[in-house]
Amino acid sequence: MVNQDDPRVLRTRQLIREAFSDLLQKKGFDSITVKDIAQKASINRATFYAHYEDKYDLLEEITEQAFHKMYPEEVMNANEFTDEICSQLIILTYNYIVTFYKICGWDSKSIGTIVDEKIKKMLQETIGNIFLKDKTFRMEDNINTKIISAMTCSAIYGAAYSWFRDGKNDQTDLLLDIVRPYIMNSLNIYRNIDE
Repeated sequence: MVNQDDPRVLRTRQLIREAFSDLLQKKGFDSITVKDIAQKASINRATFYAHYEDKYDLLEEITEQAFHKMYPEEVMNANEFTDEICSQLIILTYNYIVTFYKICGWDSKSIGTIVDEKIKKMLQETIGNIFLKDKTFRMEDNINTKIISAMTCSAIYGAAYSWFRDGKNDQTDLLLDIVRPYIMNSLNIYRNIDE
């Protein structure tokens, strides 16, 4: 097992990620092989396999790192699901989709499915963590939190993806004006309301 904190390991992993990203733009995911990545990174295949199981494992790591880098600090530290947090999650998700498809294009269905599922999972976890800290929600148990997080995630991701596919790239304010009230009004059903 490699020491993840060793500067040589970090450098090698960075070379692999950069080679992979470059190849994605030129070849597309489906036609990239581990041999291609290793050659581009100037390493041998055994070195690649010392760091990653396969190109899918590498893709998941890159997806996760890129998505987390885009998280505003306010979202990471949120204790309440406010209008502002909702807006930031919508824009974050939309911007990630735009960035991903600019790099990879529409032609790779397998990579799109993998990345979409990974992003949805991370978005749902983020929303769920905020709901668990938000004292204004009356969630009887973790099952409720998980289901409501999944529904909120689906609304955000579905709207952002649809907005991108419809080519409304310069109208993110309108996206927020449509999606945020829908989500926040839906969530009000689960808020503790003083009677």
